[in-house]
Amino acid sequence: MIKDKTWLAGITVCIVILVYLFIGFARYSGKIGSIVQELRGHPGSGEHRYHIVLIEQERYHPYWEMVEKGAAQAAEKYGIDIEFTGPVRNNMEEQLNLLEKAIAARVDAIIVQGLNEEKFTPVIDKAVKRGIPVVTIDTDAPDSQRLAYVGTDNLAAGERLGRLVVQTAGGSGKLGVIIGSDQAASQLQRLDGLKRVVAEHPGLEIVDVRSSNISHMEAIQQAAEMLRQHPEIEVMVGTSATDALGVLQAAKSLKRENLTIIGFDNQKETLEAIRKGEIAATVAQQPYLMGDTAVRLLYEHFQGKPLQPAYYTEVKMLDERNVQEGESL
Repeated sequence: MIKDKTWLAGITVCIVILVYLFIGFARYSGKIGSIVQELRGHPGSGEHRYHIVLIEQERYHPYWEMVEKGAAQAAEKYGIDIEFTGPVRNNMEEQLNLLEKAIAARVDAIIVQGLNEEKFTPVIDKAVKRGIPVVTIDTDAPDSQRLAYVGTDNLAAGERLGRLVVQTAGGSGKLGVIIGSDQAASQLQRLDGLKRVVAEHPGLEIVDVRSSNISHMEAIQQAAEMLRQHPEIEVMVGTSATDALGVLQAAKSLKRENLTIIGFDNQKETLEAIRKGEIAATVAQQPYLMGDTAVRLLYEHFQGKPLQPAYYTEVKMLDERNVQEGESL
């Protein structure tokens, strides 16, 4: 009888030890699972904060400051840590290097332009293959494996710019065009859209096209040289935020008072020049909304929601009648 009780007690102790070991193993497995999830860039708990990087075309540029503002406020709303980076002056190679660095850092997601399809697509695809979703902003890379594009339909915006030329200057005249970059797909698409509308009006002619390289000083220089070489130009068109202001300064230095200037975007100085009658009109994008939408889409992706391939933000034509609306875009 005593032996039976001793045997039963021994069995009970063994069972207790096994249960204790099983519970300890389960807890240890749970901790390991959480660590693995964090290393993969996915939340291990409700307190995890995603880390995303937004690579701008040019830091401290007014347009990208608005993109940054929209993205920052959306990141705060959704509990996401966001890092802003970009070249101090427009430099495509530096943007690509920053994209490579973000991939090497294994961030949770990247927001970047697709400035040049040939150069950006392979690097964007590299990020996606490593499990890092990419949203293109302002300029798309449609053949890449990017998650979605957020920004202006640039071809359609160029056509709106062309219609604004017709509306402002009439159906005839010689045009000069300053584009932000002759390498950026967004700028070339805007130029293409503008040319399509101009081609519909035999009286209109584009006599010269030059690039400002997203530089105010270069926009002044290129506009001045163009106006000297082509005194017959009656209308100057800019396709990036700095171009119309550069044209305006060049026109003042050359005393070209009767020149009609049409710009792009809604910089504070552009809006003020429209109020003064120095710039006739501009096609304004919505950079704040682009930044806000890009971050929101990544948040929805993290929650497992499916996304559309493209989210186009509207453009608005501004002149002296509605210029005040440009301050809220």
